[in-house]
Amino acid sequence: MIRSVKRTIALCALSFAAAFSFAQNSAPAKEEIKFAKGNINDKIAAVKSSGDSSLAKKAVDFVVENALLLKGDRDLAGLAVAGILSYPIEESKKNPHAVLQDFSDVFYGVDDVNVRVSVLEKIAAIYAQKEDTDWTAFVNGYLSQKVAAGGTADETVKKSISTLGVVGNGSSFGILYSILRQPIWSELDAEVSAALAKIADKSLNEIFDAIDKAELVELKQLTKIFIKNDAISPALRAEIAEKTLNRAMILEGASSHSQDLALFQLEMAQVLADNKWTRAGDLAKNYFNVAKLAYNGKYLNAQQWTKAISCVEALASRAAVLPFTEYLDQMNKAQEAGNSPDKTVVLAIINALAELGDKSSFDSLLYVTYVKDYPEEVAAAARNALTRLKW
Repeated sequence: MIRSVKRTIALCALSFAAAFSFAQNSAPAKEEIKFAKGNINDKIAAVKSSGDSSLAKKAVDFVVENALLLKGDRDLAGLAVAGILSYPIEESKKNPHAVLQDFSDVFYGVDDVNVRVSVLEKIAAIYAQKEDTDWTAFVNGYLSQKVAAGGTADETVKKSISTLGVVGNGSSFGILYSILRQPIWSELDAEVSAALAKIADKSLNEIFDAIDKAELVELKQLTKIFIKNDAISPALRAEIAEKTLNRAMILEGASSHSQDLALFQLEMAQVLADNKWTRAGDLAKNYFNVAKLAYNGKYLNAQQWTKAISCVEALASRAAVLPFTEYLDQMNKAQEAGNSPDKTVVLAIINALAELGDKSSFDSLLYVTYVKDYPEEVAAAARNALTRLKW
């Protein structure tokens, strides 16, 4: 009997504890009650203080439901900002299309700059957790509309540009690049350039297409964004520089030489050499002839020409031996005819051949030692180069 009573008491205690625990767990949180019963300012305070992601979602739902009715209401805009910034990222992973629809409804339904900036900030945060091209398309679409409409660029436009630096892709490149090419928002050139650089690895084909159509002024602009930017990997910068040099050489062939173009070509060749981009060896070999014409036309001085020779030697390697020896033969003949070539240029070719060490340059180097009136420094360099040939 006593044992039965004790068992009954124990069961009752356990039942009471379980009921109490259930009541506690199922009881609405203070902030949730405040959100349900309060005015909009109470709802804002509840969302900010609760840290409850489900409450943030309720706030967004409330804003979407009442956006048309309370159009232009500042308090509703404040609730939208609070809800969006606290919105659970996990929800976007589970229901991406529903979240996108909610965000779109808030973005376009609440005509407020702060709300739209908050939506764009949240889009970037969501995309960082899980990439989704739907978010990219959303931002692309809005910025395209603003570009077409023109007018003053507000904070939403600025935020859209920086957001594309996170979520953008090849489709975004054209929109951003069009801003640079139009004088509509020139005050945002730095922001646009930064966004373009951040998506360079995702828009390489579009960058190449732009280079293929660019004149010298545009090539310089693209170079500033993608090649002179340490935030971009050296390999990617070199790949873009290779394409840019090729285009610059085509421009040379389509028009008359200019010092500006010749110096730009040399700059791109130097980028390739600095990055040891030997993949551009064939291009460098062709560049040698282009640079030689520029030197003969006095668009490059002797010092600049020797830099070009050094770049070609670094990039083309053995493929440069033949054009180098042919050029050395030309200078040897000019020296014999009394038309002395620039000593620094002759030395540059001889030293390049010494570095390459190819035995096929033997005859041309040996001939240097027999040519009259060459400075002893030139003859000595040729003799040194001869000793470095690999047999």
